[in-house]
Amino acid sequence: MKSNPLHLKLGTDKWYRACPPELQAALVRLSRPIRLSDGQELFQRGETESGMYCVLDGALLISNVNEDGRVAVLSQFEPCQWFGEIATLDRGTRHFSAHANGSTEVLFVPGDALVPWLNQHPLCWRDIGILACNKLRVMLDSIQETSFLSLEQRILKRLERIATGYGSRVTPCRRVNVPQEVIAQMMGVSRQSANKALKSLEEVGLISRCYGMVELHTGAHRLSGDPGEPPASG
Repeated sequence: MKSNPLHLKLGTDKWYRACPPELQAALVRLSRPIRLSDGQELFQRGETESGMYCVLDGALLISNVNEDGRVAVLSQFEPCQWFGEIATLDRGTRHFSAHANGSTEVLFVPGDALVPWLNQHPLCWRDIGILACNKLRVMLDSIQETSFLSLEQRILKRLERIATGYGSRVTPCRRVNVPQEVIAQMMGVSRQSANKALKSLEEVGLISRCYGMVELHTGAHRLSGDPGEPPASG
C-alpha cells in the first residue's frame, strides 16, 4: 500500500493521512475514477446517491441555484480534497451541486460499498465524522468573518482557504485557479465590487492577478489571525 501511487497522492491531504491504515486501504480499494470535462456536472443538489469523493486533478465548483436562477458558488474543491461525508453519515440528499472547473478527475467511493465496510469497522466512522467537523469549523469561521472583516479581507481569506485545501493540504499552493466572476459569486457581491477589492489587494502586494488565476503573496498560507492589512471596503 505504501508504494501505491494513488495512496501516495492521497497522502498530500491531512485528513486522509491521519486516517487509520485500514480505512486508507478501503478508500483506495473500493473507489473508481470519474473523468469530467469543463462544466460537466458530477451531481445535483437533492440527489440521493451516497458515497464519498476526492478530487484527483482539476477542480470542482460547489454551488447552488435559487428559484430566480441566481448562482451561489459556495467553494472550490481541488486536489486532494474529500467531500460527500455528510450524505454518507445521515443518508440524506446532496445539499449542493458540483461541476468541473476545467478538465477534472474525481475519485468516487460508492456508499453501497463504503457503508457496509464502515459498519464492519465502526471505529472508522469517527474519522468520517472528523471530516464533517473540519468543514463545520470552516463554515463557522466564514459566518463570523462576514460580520467582522472587510470584503478585501474576506476575499483574501477565501483565497487562502482554497490554496490550503480549506486547511487539508499538507503543502499549500501559491496559485489559485479561480476566475474573478467565481470569486464574486463566492462572496455574494457584484463582479465590479470583487474587481475593486482584488485591485486593492494587488496594490498593497498581497496578491497578483492574471487571467483566471490569483497568486498569493504575503500571508497567503495562514488561516488564523489578520490576513495582512488590506484596505477596508469603501
